[in-house]
Amino acid sequence: MPTQIASPTKIIDMPVPEARLIRNLFNNPAVRPDLVIITDRTPMPKRDEVIDPFREFGNVTRLDQVFPDPKADDIMAMVSEIKESPNTPASIIAIGGGSTLDSAKAVTMLLDNGGDLEEYLGPRATRKIEKHSTQLIAVPTTAGTGSEVTRFGVYTSRSGRKYTLASPFLQPDIALLAPALTLSMPPAITAATGFDALSHALESLWNKNATPESIRLSVDAAIHILTWIECAYDSACTGGTAGRQEMLTGACMAGAAFNLTGTASCHALSFVLSEEWHVPHGSACAFTLEDIFRANQTHPETNRRLGEIASAFFKTDNKSEGVPRLLQKIIDLKCKMKLPFTFRDLGITIDKSDIRRLFAKSLSDPKMSNNILPMTEDMIVNILELKQ
Repeated sequence: MPTQIASPTKIIDMPVPEARLIRNLFNNPAVRPDLVIITDRTPMPKRDEVIDPFREFGNVTRLDQVFPDPKADDIMAMVSEIKESPNTPASIIAIGGGSTLDSAKAVTMLLDNGGDLEEYLGPRATRKIEKHSTQLIAVPTTAGTGSEVTRFGVYTSRSGRKYTLASPFLQPDIALLAPALTLSMPPAITAATGFDALSHALESLWNKNATPESIRLSVDAAIHILTWIECAYDSACTGGTAGRQEMLTGACMAGAAFNLTGTASCHALSFVLSEEWHVPHGSACAFTLEDIFRANQTHPETNRRLGEIASAFFKTDNKSEGVPRLLQKIIDLKCKMKLPFTFRDLGITIDKSDIRRLFAKSLSDPKMSNNILPMTEDMIVNILELKQ
């Protein structure tokens, strides 16, 4: 599997996860370990069926102070709860969406390195991550973020700013892909997380940090996601299962790709939408995807890479027509899946002066500078003004 070759995280497929099987992944399964399991508070019977039997194997602490756009105070509350326990966990298992996995990364990091999460965030960070010793097993329940195979975590500081924290010491030790845990995703979340994965693949492609390895991963991930995202969405609408496993694989592939490059302009702009109006991450990324696509296709090398995706997806050698068809396919998918095109779709009223003022801060986001085509303030404002 190319993703496994590219990722330092061990990737394991386990269609129906069981506590007994997961326990075999522990560093020393013969020992009765002290274990922390991190989840969110969303009811999920299938997840709980996996968690409950762990109590047979050792002391288990379950923490669930996980919310969208994980906040520093919530992370620190979970760290404090663990530290107040008489037992130090040998392993942490995170079972949930991107916010859960990112929260677990931060909790694990702080147990190993100490301090307050705020000290590691932003351009004026006062501490560096120096080690990773507590085993982290990441089990995604959505097919989108790819956080199970990345060295990144996204956190909201006490000031309200979102920051990406990056370190090889944040990388999970094991990613367990269990499609059975994704079956409860409703259509809207299937769509939003699917577009998050698609944006990861494409942003890794039109990225100044791209390498031959990341380009191959990005192209393959984009083709795979485009092939299966509509099927997974239709399954979510009808209660079926088709496409779920494939989208989980696609999100993991895209995660491995952007783990090599970082994300780019769509994600930089999405952070403003999440900070100012609490727009869910996947929808915030989908909001500008077709617009950023149009801008980046003017870059000759990016256009060639997009043509490779289009040629494989549409099974045609006519690459001159392929890229416009690919763009239209993305637009059509957004329409079908009811993803936002305008500020009105997001329930946001905004005037031109506020667009320039609020979105100017995206230019200082390192993700914006990853875009292979330099994005100016005027370019961003022009894109967003058309969305009023």
